[in-house]
Amino acid sequence: MSKHIATTTRASCFILISLLVGCQTTDNIQMDEPIPFVFRSLNLRHKRVNGDRDWDLTSPEAKYESSRRIVRARLPEGILYKDSNPSFEISALNATIFNDGETVLLEGEVKLQQLGGQKVLIIGDRLRWTPDKSLMVIDQRPQALNSDSRLVAKRAEFQQQTHDLLLIGPTQLERWEEKRTPKQKPITIIRGRDGVWNLDSGKLVTQGPIMGTREPKGEDSIQTITSSGLRGNTKAGYIDLINPVGVNLPSENGNLQAKTTRWDFKREELESNKPFTGQLEKSSYSGDAFKVDLSGTTVQIPKTCKFKQPGEQLFADQCFFNWTTEKIKAIGNVVLKRDSNDQTTRSERLEGHVGEDGRVTFSSPGSQVLSELTLKESTPQNAGQVRENSP
Repeated sequence: MSKHIATTTRASCFILISLLVGCQTTDNIQMDEPIPFVFRSLNLRHKRVNGDRDWDLTSPEAKYESSRRIVRARLPEGILYKDSNPSFEISALNATIFNDGETVLLEGEVKLQQLGGQKVLIIGDRLRWTPDKSLMVIDQRPQALNSDSRLVAKRAEFQQQTHDLLLIGPTQLERWEEKRTPKQKPITIIRGRDGVWNLDSGKLVTQGPIMGTREPKGEDSIQTITSSGLRGNTKAGYIDLINPVGVNLPSENGNLQAKTTRWDFKREELESNKPFTGQLEKSSYSGDAFKVDLSGTTVQIPKTCKFKQPGEQLFADQCFFNWTTEKIKAIGNVVLKRDSNDQTTRSERLEGHVGEDGRVTFSSPGSQVLSELTLKESTPQNAGQVRENSP
């Protein structure tokens, strides 16, 4: 009888060999230890309730532990679908599938590659996937990469159906001048807290406080920017820094305080149509709008320019200040008032330069200038004697 059982066992094993990569003999294994099934390949396909394709997952080799309802797969690859159309490719070194697909754990070189749009690549060391919720959570070194930027967070949650990527902070956005490359440092780094990035539309919202630094290639100066939060669009190439906004200029202790400001990455410009104020070492300036050319290191005040320093005030239609050359230009209906002798100078153009003492000295090369001043009359002490001796 025992011999018949052994023969039957070996016969069953033979049948499994035709289905599996291998089957271990039971001669030296206790009967209460389950034998994992080793599949030549694994193919899983899942559809949504409405019949749309949801996801596919394949593996060249997988082991199934029936008592624990666990599948362990090697080199898994898959496709995620949106409206039955392929949207992402997914891969890893290993996968563990719990409770017949209730939860999928991907480990080692996890990759989520967007097939269209911005071609964003999401990577990490571990991803926990809950198919019924269409939710993927990367809790080890998550990063989101595209051609010229990288987003890094402590934890990332990807919603398969909406393509929203929730970034749990601290969050850091890095941008390169042209193409992202590990051989070069990013030109811009922006740090914030939690954020949401939609990979289809490019819409990005991040909680503050926000701290941004810009270090142009080949320059020693570092420009810093702060705000209470940000919202923007990575496809359009801009972010809006939320009020209050601070910009530090890397010379003469210069800074600028503004309301909500747009940062255009493509043109390397900061721009706001709202009133602002700014300071240099011994001067202050303000206006109803401004534009900062970060690559040209120039601040433009396109309307209602005001400039003040001890003893002087300047008003003009527009002004330009270059913090690298430390030169200032005032253009259009320029009025310069000096406290000394109540002097008023009018011109269509004045130019200034920041001196070593931090003061700005103005001049009018090639422009007509009209100056008005008041001279106070003084009476000499011997005025009466002079009148007596004069004929």
